[in-house]
Amino acid sequence: MLSLDEAGRGTLAGPVAVGMVSFDVDTLEKIRSGEVLKGIRDSKLLSLEKRKLFAEEVKKLAKVWRVVLVSHKFIDRYNINQAIFYGINRSIPKNLSPHPFLFVDGNYKIQISKPIEGYFSLPKGDDLMPSISAASVLAKTYRDDWMEKMEIVFPGYGFARHKGYGTEFHRNQIRKLGISRIHRLSFLKFLREEIVKEELFPDDPLS
Repeated sequence: MLSLDEAGRGTLAGPVAVGMVSFDVDTLEKIRSGEVLKGIRDSKLLSLEKRKLFAEEVKKLAKVWRVVLVSHKFIDRYNINQAIFYGINRSIPKNLSPHPFLFVDGNYKIQISKPIEGYFSLPKGDDLMPSISAASVLAKTYRDDWMEKMEIVFPGYGFARHKGYGTEFHRNQIRKLGISRIHRLSFLKFLREEIVKEELFPDDPLS
């Protein structure tokens, strides 16, 4: 059994992250009884401190885990849903035997390119099923760390603070500083058309 969830679906900048985790039967029973990972839930509802503690515990307990980042360029080219599906496929280990059954947060009809037994997508699964919560925690902590590093590369946008989400501060900084190389152009429709045009076609003699 593999459990999967994404982080960063609605951000204006940066990649979307897909977390995958698998626990053995004994560990799943310990999770069910509250012996381990007690209180784990949707990563967005956990404090930063608890997320980091849970992330380290998940990594120690998991039989296998992985986080895949799918770039803003992929999102702009194919759309966010296709980016998530691509990340799900990338996160599934090759040549698993027996073929795994997937539990995925959300309400998706997914095309899986690797052999699987089947899948079940569960709306709000990241707050209902602890193994999906674990995948959520891995995805969010990994992506948040990546966005904090981007604060150094692209100072002024506040990436370390909002992680790319469309806060008022972030939107104002985009208007002030322009579009960075990690912003999702397809998510910036709130900007005035001339700002987007200037960033996309800076040498356009007609602009």
